[in-house]
Amino acid sequence: MGQGDSILIQLPNKETMLIDAGEAYEADNVINYLNNLGIKKIDYVVGTHPHTDHIGGLEEVINTFDIGSIYMPRASSTSKTYEDLLTTISNKGLKIKTAKSGVVVLDDDNLKLEFIAPNSDSYSELNNYSAVLKLTYLDNTFLFMGDAETLSENEITSNVDADVIKVGHHGSDSSSGIEFVKKVSPEYAIIMVGEGNSYNHPYQSIIDRYESVGAKVLRTDLDGNIVCDSDGVDVTCKGDKDSSSNSSSSAAASNINLVSLTSPISRGSDVTVSIKGLPNTTYDIDVIYSSGESKASGLEDKTSDSEGNVSWTFKVSSNVKPGTYEVKISDGEDSASYSLEVTD
Repeated sequence: MGQGDSILIQLPNKETMLIDAGEAYEADNVINYLNNLGIKKIDYVVGTHPHTDHIGGLEEVINTFDIGSIYMPRASSTSKTYEDLLTTISNKGLKIKTAKSGVVVLDDDNLKLEFIAPNSDSYSELNNYSAVLKLTYLDNTFLFMGDAETLSENEITSNVDADVIKVGHHGSDSSSGIEFVKKVSPEYAIIMVGEGNSYNHPYQSIIDRYESVGAKVLRTDLDGNIVCDSDGVDVTCKGDKDSSSNSSSSAAASNINLVSLTSPISRGSDVTVSIKGLPNTTYDIDVIYSSGESKASGLEDKTSDSEGNVSWTFKVSSNVKPGTYEVKISDGEDSASYSLEVTD
């Protein structure tokens, strides 16, 4: 689901948990996915931390479904996305429960949901406030790391040996410290990352690090939606793209390569996006804000030169809310998405 995170957990007791909901422009995808599964109520909602690629879609999700409990860390943000989310929660008559180490969400005979981070009250980096959840079902353990970085990892005192880990911070090397990865030693390491993203996530060093402890690495840009099944003894994880789809995704990433993107950018300023694609090929570009597709001039279809170079320049309206938005470029067969961060 793009560069953001969104994780649905269907518990063996028939309850459900949603961890994050990606960017605001991904909310419909999350809602449609839940509707297709026949879900009417989300018993537990977790907003791991106030970055838009994690909480952006939660406002619409909370407005759409019956919600049980909401857990978020004691971290604040001045972003409009975060403020709107708090307003939505309040308007629906819900209260936020604090997500921090030691808070137990559920503890039945064979099933336990508990937060194992954050462990401190204050951090200089918002990612380290990430609510880290540990799920234990009989013999199987899952870790959901949000964007927790190595500082937070090193503060965790709980046993982190796990079968499956949702890798922290999209596979960046700010997370997944060597000693932490050795302690987890998972069978599966799942990386949530946008195809062709401008951050170059995931880092190859992090993929190598997990593979060195025997983990199978799955990533949403290549494997699509990833589903893990557990019977309490054995776990299997697989994506919904077959091998031919994976090859196509790899080709898309290599045929459309980002050269430059003006980001972050303040409202009312000009953005230039440059790519290197196939020679003499027509490319279209879409910029998708929370209000919908941008109609700014400068976003017309363009044909690359003989070396595959093409660029667009357009203005971000002063009315656009601060947040992170999708820039999608396609030649009709291959496509790639990049993140555009808009600030005040």
